Amino acid sequence: MTIQSVTLKNYRSFVDRTTIELRPLTLLFGYNNSGKSALLRALPLIADSLSGRSSTPIDMENLALRGSSFSELLSRKSQVRLEIELSLADSFTNNYRLNWTILDIPEFKTHIISQFSAIKNGVKAVEAQWSDRSTLGSSRYDIQYLDRHSSEQEMEFNGLLPEGKIPLFEEIKQVATTRMQWLTAVRTPPSRHNLFRGAAPKYLKPDGQGVADILVYDHLGQKTLLSQVSNWYEKHYKQRLLVIQREDSFRIMLEPLVDSPYQINMVDVGEGVAQVLPVLVACAMASEGKIDILAIEEPESHLHPRLQMALAAHFCELARQSKPPKVLLETHSEQVLLRVQLEIAQGILDPNLVLVYWIYQLGDGRSVAEKVTFDELGRPQGKWPRNMFYEAIEQSRQLVQAQRERLKKI
Repeated sequence: MTIQSVTLKNYRSFVDRTTIELRPLTLLFGYNNSGKSALLRALPLIADSLSGRSSTPIDMENLALRGSSFSELLSRKSQVRLEIELSLADSFTNNYRLNWTILDIPEFKTHIISQFSAIKNGVKAVEAQWSDRSTLGSSRYDIQYLDRHSSEQEMEFNGLLPEGKIPLFEEIKQVATTRMQWLTAVRTPPSRHNLFRGAAPKYLKPDGQGVADILVYDHLGQKTLLSQVSNWYEKHYKQRLLVIQREDSFRIMLEPLVDSPYQINMVDVGEGVAQVLPVLVACAMASEGKIDILAIEEPESHLHPRLQMALAAHFCELARQSKPPKVLLETHSEQVLLRVQLEIAQGILDPNLVLVYWIYQLGDGRSVAEKVTFDELGRPQGKWPRNMFYEAIEQSRQLVQAQRERLKKI
């Protein structure tokens, strides 16, 4: 079962109902502090809250919260409810829509699910309303089922996942198997010397830690991930990626393609080359079907514009796979957008595989996400700001004008 879209209301600066549809390639653009990062981080937060490991509806241990309390997630403190809606689809063409209303209870220093509903193929299958507001920890709900009968009974939630002997709930639990990888904008390179830890982690940590372990155990096994990542460095950086083993440790190195004894430890390479390594590893894992949703903040961080375009082409290639993952990127890069538009205009990339959201803030601080699509020529359709990336053009115009004025004085 895959997540098709996420809808939030009263979340951070997104006061009003805001929906983000997930395509094979979805881009979030906007100025600083407009709400892009908060919107992207909602995905790993929801994914962990659906994992069944949380004792509260929202997993308050999730790193995407950065230590926030539940009340700090809410846009307006006078509105003590957070609303979440997920649109899902399975491999049998069934569609689901799950809705939660999560209520802050300040007197008990906690939050609970006050309303839950599940709709399958357009028909509401179950709706539950929390009925006992007098007792902390009460799990009594008024529940109405598809056959219209209703009753008050105990209903447990494991994080956001409903528990109970209802066939639909067993179907819904499949969403807990969604494999998500989230990477922050600041990523940590491998250590100079890395110890063998017995196995590779299933996922990278948000700051990219674990990348060395994934590469070394791939090197000891199939070598498919290492080969994919090395191919990108070879093509665009003219160096190959190596794993150098010692008895109880290993190093991640780069080596020129020419016949040279020169090797450089990954910790000593340029910042952009190191920052992109976890991104490339995550893409390789997604390409092999090990990740369903890939959410990355500023994947182009510290990269030269030429390599930004190369990275964008890599994401486009991922989106063109027969069974592509869903990739959500928060980016400021004009080069990333232009590369996507170019591949659409060249007929390489189907415009239906791509979405862009322009994130901006209103005067009262509310954030808005405007959906932008592309036509077959790669032209944005929707409320795309006409002055987007205008700064570079204007600065070039000013440069030419200044040069002309200076020449007049010489």
